[in-house]
Amino acid sequence: MYGERAGLATLARGLRETGDLVAEGRRTASFYADPAAWLVVSAVEAALAQAPEAVRREPAEIGALAVSDHGSRHTMRSVADSAARGRVSPLRFAGANPGSLAGLLCITLGFRGPSLLVCMPPDRARPVVALIAAGWLATGQCRYVAVAEHTMNGAHHTVLGRILGPSPGVHAAGGQDSISGHHIATDRMPEPTPGRHAADGRTAGPEDER
Repeated sequence: MYGERAGLATLARGLRETGDLVAEGRRTASFYADPAAWLVVSAVEAALAQAPEAVRREPAEIGALAVSDHGSRHTMRSVADSAARGRVSPLRFAGANPGSLAGLLCITLGFRGPSLLVCMPPDRARPVVALIAAGWLATGQCRYVAVAEHTMNGAHHTVLGRILGPSPGVHAAGGQDSISGHHIATDRMPEPTPGRHAADGRTAGPEDER
């Protein structure tokens, strides 16, 4: 598990699961995200609710790591079906991006650390995720990392959210357990441009499908 890697500690956990993925979607004006991405948000919200106050006060210092080999397949299928009928909603096209499983955390929860989707089964991805998270902390990319593991069994979807931070006595940047020889270059999440939506970089028009 992540805590077994020197320099990482699990500060909080949250679990969300459903047998009806579509029902997890949230309706918002001029915006669409895959229901799996909303399930990820729910799990991380649950983890944040259990996290120390110091973590909740600094969303801009949190990075986002989503892990899933399912991604946004629900929306991909929807876009493919609508394309066969000759029309594709720009909002759903943007929502079909698998990276939205990590990106939606930044949009909805205000995370401004680096964000990444790891496209592989969570149980196999944990060594990779631990390396990335430890690298972000050690190089000062962020102070905490929200990790969301999305799995599915038939129609049942589960997301386990974790908030990771440096182990006690380890500094977030350049601490005693920073990873020697590894530098992971990532960009911090920019502030959304006023008047433009962070998901697809434009203002949605009335003709867009909600």
